[in-house]
Amino acid sequence: MKLLKLRWLILVLLFLNGLFYIWQEGAFKAWGWAPPSAREPERTTQQINPDHIEIKRKTP
Repeated sequence: MKLLKLRWLILVLLFLNGLFYIWQEGAFKAWGWAPPSAREPERTTQQINPDHIEIKRKTP
């Protein structure tokens, strides 16, 4: 009996985990259930000449 309850618990948790993943990917955006956006596009507009940035390796 305990084993059966544990199996149901695992199945429910897997289902909820999958549902959370789908929600986080934005699948429910059409119904207004989208997660808050973590993107900040205004930061790229505030940058001064972002194309001139060069990443160089420090030589010893």
